[in-house]
Amino acid sequence: MDSLERIIGEGSAREARRAIAVKMYLEGIETKRIVEILGVKDKFVSKWKVTYEREGAAALRLQYKGSRGYLTEEERAKVLEWIGSRETISTNELVEELKNEYGVEYKSKQSYYNLLKAGRMSWHKSEKSNPKKNIEAVVAKRWEIKKKLSEHGQEIREGNLVVLMEDESHLIWGDASGYVWGRRNQKIAIPMINFRERQTYFGAINVKTQKFHLEAYPKGDGNNTVKFVKRLQEIYPGSKLLLIWDGASYHKYSDMKAYLAEINQGLDEPNWKVTCMLFAPHAPEQNPVEDVWLAGKNWLRKHFIENKTFAQVKASFANFLNNRSFQLQKILWYYHPFL
Repeated sequence: MDSLERIIGEGSAREARRAIAVKMYLEGIETKRIVEILGVKDKFVSKWKVTYEREGAAALRLQYKGSRGYLTEEERAKVLEWIGSRETISTNELVEELKNEYGVEYKSKQSYYNLLKAGRMSWHKSEKSNPKKNIEAVVAKRWEIKKKLSEHGQEIREGNLVVLMEDESHLIWGDASGYVWGRRNQKIAIPMINFRERQTYFGAINVKTQKFHLEAYPKGDGNNTVKFVKRLQEIYPGSKLLLIWDGASYHKYSDMKAYLAEINQGLDEPNWKVTCMLFAPHAPEQNPVEDVWLAGKNWLRKHFIENKTFAQVKASFANFLNNRSFQLQKILWYYHPFL
């Protein structure tokens, strides 16, 4: 029989978010605070609280009593009106609007693209995919990480163990003028002085607080990886760190391998000062930090007119991201703070 705890621990990200919202409400947390933490609307909390009270925890599951995969004509007209009121819009924004406002989630991305086109929007950039990605390996790795964090839940809650998901990003001039959905036949231009300017960033998000830490370095290599890890240890003095990142060679070998051997020398594995885990290979979208980079670059694109030099672009990027707390749904794939 379904319970809130079971749905949070075993359900999909959408189901878990519903259950977490209800659990937080029942524990006396104000709706305003729930909205801030989960990144949802007031009516999302009210809807699922009422649903839970009337029909129980099972009603929070997807497909309960048959979910709708379509919009009525009236709803479609309202959605197109909403799209038409926007200057720019991402596919993810449309997905969330349909999911939260109408309880509709399409199986195919093409359905969202059709709505955007019907709303007189157009797109000019193709998506990338990696043919080497193994879906089974991705799912298995996700559950491995989730199990690891669950086993150390008390340590994480008490702050004795800090779990950080890490990634690197390269910022270039072009990131300030990328492609977005926009009015047809309307170009958005930005003055660029030096197209070859580039900056590398290391970033890590705390899965408990969802606070993001950003540092700039000349390039991504073993030496700078160690510098960033040391910086994270300064931010969380006295706490053990668990870093989860991709399989880049400088994450696993050379300088980083030597540093781990040095700081963990003589300690049993449960007491290691820094422990590392890998995400599944060829699947960068599994790392929540990818969404942080996207948010930062979208910020630059929306404010491109304000940044005339690359120094201003870098400052705008860093000021927007560093030490900011995010509400990322992908975190729920791995860690549920109220479990």
